[in-house]
Amino acid sequence: IHFYKRTLLIHLEREKGYKMTISYTHLSHTAGWVGGLMRLLFLWRGSLFKQVWPDFLVFFGIYFSFSAVYRFLLVEYEDAKVAYELFCVYCEKFSKVIPISFLLGFYVTQVVSRWWSQFMTLPWPDTLARYLAVYLPGTDQKSRNYRRTICRWVNLGNVLALRLVSYKVMVRFPTYEHLVESGLATNREMIQLKQMDELVVNKHQITWFPNMWAQNLLRKARREDLIANDWFTHVLIKEVDSMANMNGMLICYGWINIPLVYTQVVTLAVYAYFVACLFGRQYLLPTQYRQEGDKFIPVSDFPIVSNWTGTRVPGVVNIVGYDNDVADFYVPIFTILEYLFYMGWLKVAETLLNPFGEDDDDFDTYYLIDRNLQVSYIMTDEAGLPIDPEMDPFDNSNAPELKHTNLSAQFLDDERPVMPTDCVNLTAEQSNITSNVSLRSSMLNVNVGSKLNLAGNILATPVTQRRRSSQEPSKSVFLTVPNGAPGM
Repeated sequence: IHFYKRTLLIHLEREKGYKMTISYTHLSHTAGWVGGLMRLLFLWRGSLFKQVWPDFLVFFGIYFSFSAVYRFLLVEYEDAKVAYELFCVYCEKFSKVIPISFLLGFYVTQVVSRWWSQFMTLPWPDTLARYLAVYLPGTDQKSRNYRRTICRWVNLGNVLALRLVSYKVMVRFPTYEHLVESGLATNREMIQLKQMDELVVNKHQITWFPNMWAQNLLRKARREDLIANDWFTHVLIKEVDSMANMNGMLICYGWINIPLVYTQVVTLAVYAYFVACLFGRQYLLPTQYRQEGDKFIPVSDFPIVSNWTGTRVPGVVNIVGYDNDVADFYVPIFTILEYLFYMGWLKVAETLLNPFGEDDDDFDTYYLIDRNLQVSYIMTDEAGLPIDPEMDPFDNSNAPELKHTNLSAQFLDDERPVMPTDCVNLTAEQSNITSNVSLRSSMLNVNVGSKLNLAGNILATPVTQRRRSSQEPSKSVFLTVPNGAPGM
């Protein structure tokens, strides 16, 4: 308990400082604790309970309201009570025809795959910045300004793409003027962007435009000999082009969604199933009857849990089809668990369907924008700085080993990988080289050699002699070989 409390306090302290995508692997870096991942159930942000609690309260509020009306009102009116019980049994029986597990499982699989693909599509300027530092070096003002301008333009293109798919980015940069105010664009660049929007009549995205500026500037740098050769220029232009393509992929993900009909089918299936469960999972108290002739005679009430054997009458049935073996426990424990599982599954899809929103597990677009701009500038400013090699810290050792702290030394359980053949041990007799040749190998060598000898003899025979021989009756040709096996 103390450990779980400490885990919860640590997580709450982390939440006070920042709000980002939920990371919990630091709480599960080692398996084997009692309860294992149970400690993660104490987290709130991004948790199952935070996602489902509004729906949970509504669902079970209605559930217990129906239960109270049944227990305290309908029991006074037998006909209404029987009609309600018949409807509950009907809902329980036919709710099983909804393939909720199949629909949810396949749908969530597609959503999670699409979510991860979108993250892998996010462009990172790190590679371009490193290439610029190497292929466009120099500490002079022009070289430095070229590198920084190229990085700013590719980041501008990325922000233009994120504005189209992320509500958070759009409210941060709602207009081109806000981009100028933030420093990502200049007034002249803003005018060019607006002119391009007018040219395409605002029908097409123009996130590629700043990347074209960057490519043209690289071509200019090559003409001015700031880049050493054409191959370096080609590599830089291709990297800029790659970032433009990834921006286009992000826009495609925002444009083309999972078909709406599938999302509607899954949502309808889940909510229809639990509407049926509002009635089908009710604990009922049907009147017990005994058949006498062609009539049912009421005998007793439904047995109670506290005195099951004393209140249950043998040989009686209920006329509504309810299972008499299901006792009245008031709180539907397994229905609660089923609701958490299925509704939590649906909330996973709902959260990941658009990872550029404001949910706890959505992508940290603000962090990505700021990080990409800052890191790319830092990388390009390192170009041309003197870095002289120092003496080898390992003193020219051929197999140096890194040192451990006292704590890390306790985990020295991976000194060498274990391979599948490590346990193979041969005796001295088994490891001796054999001199026996298998019969199959001997026959193969004989046949191949014999055929080669026959082919050589035929090729060495004059053509006239072969023609004359072909007119004679054909005969089987056998070659005698050293081992006595015939070859043809």
